[in-house]
Amino acid sequence: MPDLLQSVQTMLVYAASFVVVLSVVVFVHEFGHFQVARWRKVAIDTFSIGFGKTLLGWRDRQGVHWKIGALPLGGYVKFADDADAMSSAPQERIDDPAARAEARRKGLFHAQSLTTRSLVVAAGPVANFIFAILAFGALTLIVGRTPPIPARVAEVSAGSAAEAGGLQSGDVIRSINGRAIADFIELQAVISRSANQRLEVQVERSGELVSLTVTPRPSPGGDGRPRAGRGMLGVTGPLVLENERVLQRYGVIESIGWGARDTWEIIAQTGKYIGAIFAGRESGDQIAGPLGIINVSGQVASNALTVPEATLGERLQTLGLALLRLAAILSVAVGFVNLLPIPILDGGHLLFYAIEAVRGGKPLPPAAQEWAYRAGFAVMASLFLFATWNDITRLLPGS
Repeated sequence: MPDLLQSVQTMLVYAASFVVVLSVVVFVHEFGHFQVARWRKVAIDTFSIGFGKTLLGWRDRQGVHWKIGALPLGGYVKFADDADAMSSAPQERIDDPAARAEARRKGLFHAQSLTTRSLVVAAGPVANFIFAILAFGALTLIVGRTPPIPARVAEVSAGSAAEAGGLQSGDVIRSINGRAIADFIELQAVISRSANQRLEVQVERSGELVSLTVTPRPSPGGDGRPRAGRGMLGVTGPLVLENERVLQRYGVIESIGWGARDTWEIIAQTGKYIGAIFAGRESGDQIAGPLGIINVSGQVASNALTVPEATLGERLQTLGLALLRLAAILSVAVGFVNLLPIPILDGGHLLFYAIEAVRGGKPLPPAAQEWAYRAGFAVMASLFLFATWNDITRLLPGS
């Protein structure tokens, strides 16, 4: 019975943390659309967090139906003339200039100017990025930051490429092929795309610069065989010295600056990773879906709630900060993905608007848009299944 209660408690923690984190990120995204739409006087019908059956709903004084759906896997803002929640098409196509002008006056979204529609659509991802900057900034302001940790090697694996190249524990890797290496994350990024390539590495050892040559080896995939194009050096790190464990405090402006840097770093790394997938240097096994998010958010919450020798208040504070950080990371991911030029996503809408602008204000024919949305839906469904498969293989390595 105790094991059963523990399992139920763990499931509740995982589910609750997932719903909280995802709901915050979705609300931020949809509120961006909503707020800019109101600013541009667009008529709004529904603001929904979640899909499916309405668990809770009400109408505000402007007639907007606010609701919480039973399936917490997203959300949407539905405008007054939308044929569906994706804003893929108007309920009725208006070609007459006078009727279109009247529809625009009434605030119907699909009758609005290209500028208004573009601003409303882009506002969702932009809101995600702004939230991430503020969230990372708040974490820096509240918790502080450790000073930058260089790419200092902690351990060198026996028989590894690092050992063969002469790397030692305590070495600080300063540059590779003349490119400065700021930290261990940057080191991993360079090594990852350099399998079987000779690299000129400059390290700092006992206060002196030493030049070495290393050749990263292909890292093994899930089946144990070498993974094409992905390199592995065979070191762990970074090794953190005692004087580097002191937290530095920053003011509000500096903290927001750090938040912007953290946000941009995630965007840049995500862009490089996607580019590496298309270039064949990465396998795509790091793409996560809902199960992966549930697992990560649950682990974050469980770790925060089981801090040894901490009071309940301290544990709740740790939990709040940990979930805020996870929400910031997920918010960047949601903003980035939504800007991809795939129909049904915000980036797909913006692509259609760009084509409309090039065509002198003439949108693509409805049939072409319909086929594009179908293709976009197929792409997103395939990505969802692929990500879910990745999640399952991570959770059940033997599957």
